[in-house]
Amino acid sequence: MAVLTLAPDEDVESLAAALAPARFAGGTHRVDLTVEEYGAYGRFADRLAAAATTGDFMSERALFRSRY
Repeated sequence: MAVLTLAPDEDVESLAAALAPARFAGGTHRVDLTVEEYGAYGRFADRLAAAATTGDFMSERALFRSRY
């Protein structure tokens, strides 16, 4: 439930723009993130892991984070 209630922020907007179909129209292509977009991805992944593990053990958070 905590994951579903994450509020969109600037990182989410940046990633949505980077991964939008218009950026790689014509099929599936590799997406190379800029330094700023990669930073946004890292912050979002940390937020997602924190919400998904709801503050449980750091090892569980790290394992979740490594998957995404």
